[in-house]
Amino acid sequence: MIQVDVTMRGDVPGEARVHAEEKVGALDRLVDIPVLGARVVLVQEANPRIERPARAEGEIDLNGPMIRAKVADLDPIAAVDSLTQRLERQLRTFVDRRTDQARRPTERKAGEWRHSSFATDRPDYFPRAPEEREIVRRKTFATDPLTPAEAAEEMEFLDHDFYLFIERETGADAVAYHRDDGRLGVIGPSGIGWSGESAGIVYEESRMSGPTRLEDAVAEMNILNHRFMYFTDAASGCGNVIYMRYDGHYGLIESAR
Repeated sequence: MIQVDVTMRGDVPGEARVHAEEKVGALDRLVDIPVLGARVVLVQEANPRIERPARAEGEIDLNGPMIRAKVADLDPIAAVDSLTQRLERQLRTFVDRRTDQARRPTERKAGEWRHSSFATDRPDYFPRAPEEREIVRRKTFATDPLTPAEAAEEMEFLDHDFYLFIERETGADAVAYHRDDGRLGVIGPSGIGWSGESAGIVYEESRMSGPTRLEDAVAEMNILNHRFMYFTDAASGCGNVIYMRYDGHYGLIESAR
């Protein structure tokens, strides 16, 4: 059982503290390395106009690596449950990547890259000719709606350059990413009405003017050689991301909706 330090701010009921200690404390079952402890902050906002007034922030110290998450919900008990689910998902990802890394050989052939590789072990992009590129990895994305800030936290933890998510306010599929100028960017579908910067986040619309066939998205990537491109898939009507893998091929992340 993890020792959980719980801090409460605002009108948070005492049972929420006990709930957090039990739920977060039980997450040690997911890891086989020392857990130094966990910290949870529960906040109940007094403003009745806030849609999700209960906030929960948590971090777990894995004797060096830190697992962090932040959520908002309707009440403190629900916030603890949402926080626990997010921490559990991140712990499972951490364990899976750690296990994969231990099993993989350290040497790779030219142009080969594995998604389980950590950031410090990534090679340069392999200069594969456009006519040789294939979509060799397809992943389906599904998650609870997030704010852009929450999506950025998930992106940072997973050590990704971008993160496809459901934007909470609009319900649209969107992608958060690191801009070249160092700011956080968020791209949504064409026509959503996003433009400009708010709270340090740059909002943009897809460069594709409307629903796009996958083969047309591939053709666009072949011309531009972008790191990734967000587009609305003509077949499903959902937001997808096609991206350049380190081996010079393409990966595709599809919405599960």
